[in-house]
Amino acid sequence: MAASRVLNSILDSATHTAIVVTDLDGKIMLFNQGAANLFGYTLEEAKDRHLPELTFSEEDQNARLFEQIVNRAKSGGWTEERLFRQHKSGRLFQAISTITCLKDSTGQCEGILEITQDVPDLYRLEKELKSSKNFLENILASSIDAVVTTDIKGHVTYVNRAFKELIGLPGHQIIGKHISLYYKDGIDQARRIMDKLRQFGRIRDYEFDMKVGDKIIPIRTSDSLLYDEYGEIVGTMGVFQDISARKNLSDKLSATQAELIQAVKMRALGGLVTGVAHEINNPLMASDTLLHLLENQAEEDPGLRKRVMLLRECNRRIEKIVKELKEFSRHAEFEFTAMDVNDAVSSVLAITQQQLLNQGIEVELRLRENLPLVLGDINQIEQVLLNLMSNARDAMEGSSQRVLGIQTDLSQKGQQVEIEVSDTGTGMTAEQIEQIFNPFFTTKESDKSIGLGLSISYRIVEDHQGKIAVKSALNKGTTFIVSLPVYLAGAEGNDASK
Repeated sequence: MAASRVLNSILDSATHTAIVVTDLDGKIMLFNQGAANLFGYTLEEAKDRHLPELTFSEEDQNARLFEQIVNRAKSGGWTEERLFRQHKSGRLFQAISTITCLKDSTGQCEGILEITQDVPDLYRLEKELKSSKNFLENILASSIDAVVTTDIKGHVTYVNRAFKELIGLPGHQIIGKHISLYYKDGIDQARRIMDKLRQFGRIRDYEFDMKVGDKIIPIRTSDSLLYDEYGEIVGTMGVFQDISARKNLSDKLSATQAELIQAVKMRALGGLVTGVAHEINNPLMASDTLLHLLENQAEEDPGLRKRVMLLRECNRRIEKIVKELKEFSRHAEFEFTAMDVNDAVSSVLAITQQQLLNQGIEVELRLRENLPLVLGDINQIEQVLLNLMSNARDAMEGSSQRVLGIQTDLSQKGQQVEIEVSDTGTGMTAEQIEQIFNPFFTTKESDKSIGLGLSISYRIVEDHQGKIAVKSALNKGTTFIVSLPVYLAGAEGNDASK
């Protein structure tokens, strides 16, 4: 009797927890004050009624949900259920119920003990948490930047869609892999990043290279450490940006800037050279006149005649320099016509081929057939080719293998006709390449060149709306590439004489 009174006292004291005992069909056998408070029925109203009828929604009753719960409890001995329950007023509320089988002396389940609590805040918080989780996942998934998280040892724990597209693999083939597998410098790069994170907690705009298959991808990343609730480091998060396009644009801008500087320099020097050539020509004419008089007086003096001849030779050299200076500064209108660059190459080779053969130079000629025409002055283009071939010949003077390569082709985009002139000579350093088109710069001995040939060639190609580039390395030869725009009859911008 004492135990019974204690049990009843406990049941009556649990005013915020519903305790209900039913048979396997749901007929109520015990309904405490907490159940009355939770479901809205008095003890008398609930007695001998069926629990599903009083506390389950009509939909759950039709679905025979109570029978399913009883079966789960019988199978496992107990079950925890999160579901909507119904108040006497018809209001539905969220609740958590623990259902336990009541067994007889033989161990058979003969009834159900249900303990239920109203937990609206828990359901609300779970719903909000799930909503927030979905929202954050949608943000990460939609990001155009690649996002990746790793554990403390560097193994990938999460990747978004952009990272999977960057790597070119589905998520399940990335998760669990070590992040260093995708770094060009492997584990060394991963350690460098982790050292910076341990030192600063986060890093911004750090650039390195990723390797995906045979492809190298320049990356800019911002990374941070991830912490647990105790402040311990549990991993890292990185946001990766593929900066390939940005770097390509930067390289093109740098190249364009260099070309612009070169063009401005050439224009400025053109005016200067014109004045210098004029100033040299006047005293040169006077010197030639005096030398002519001295020649007449030196007929009977061999020593004087020899000195006069030497001075005249010096004058001829000065005349040659002045001629090149004038050519460099020339601004006359070219005679532009639609021309085939193969004709210019063939014309120049007809003039120089015997000289090249005499010097033991083999010519490798590869002319592409049916090239589109370009708009140009064929004489000027021939002058460019003569300059380039002359430089190639001189560069191979001390080489055991002497091969002059001449090739014409169409650019990949089909908008430029290209002429390549290559040699197997001594090549140039990076410093020499930077200055090669500067007036008066030369890699030859001073008695062989004054360094205007390439400057003149640069000017001619520029006036044809084209470009001239060079590729070279020491002891690996040199290649000059002349690019001229394809001529489209009637199209604007093809008349370079404008």
